[in-house]
Amino acid sequence: MKRKPMLLKKLTAGTYHTDKKTIGLIGINRGVGVTYTGMLLANYFGSEKRIRTAYLECNNHMDFSRLQEAYEWSTEDDNSFSLDKVTYYKQVSANRISEILCDDYDYYILDFGTDYSDYMDEFIRCSNKIIICDSAIWNQSRLFSFLEAAVDIKGSRYWIHMIPYAKRGLVNKLSNKTGKSFYKIPYEPDPTLLSRETHKLFHFLFG
Repeated sequence: MKRKPMLLKKLTAGTYHTDKKTIGLIGINRGVGVTYTGMLLANYFGSEKRIRTAYLECNNHMDFSRLQEAYEWSTEDDNSFSLDKVTYYKQVSANRISEILCDDYDYYILDFGTDYSDYMDEFIRCSNKIIICDSAIWNQSRLFSFLEAAVDIKGSRYWIHMIPYAKRGLVNKLSNKTGKSFYKIPYEPDPTLLSRETHKLFHFLFG
């Protein structure tokens, strides 16, 4: 039996503190590349733009713990690790989000993973909202169900849709089918080193 799309709450497009720039990331399904995209964004703002950036793991996927083990960091503790102008916060609970938002960062990236049903209100408050989609054809039904469920959320037509490693033909096909803008995220062997193509995309979207 085919499952009905999950209903999303109708929410007003409130935002966090007006002086804080926030980007919310959610994924249509596991393994779609939310953390990968977040790393690219964090390094764009922190390393390329030289902006103090906080990257929050607002899910239970434990990806940041593996990320911490994979690289060397300038500072580390039980809850966070940093390199240059980017600080990664592990396993951030809902009640800690507002606390971290009061810290002295210029940009905040909130990685909700696929736990968007529990964090949709926090996602809506972000000044930029990004949906990470899957290029696999067998997962596209999840995308269409999500878009259908989100249509009544105020401001959802302005959300950004990205597909890691997608071919240009797929991006154009989904844009035509849904009437929404989709962007291809290039493959970066090392997410800490951005190619000219990735830099150009982020500059176009975020300045």
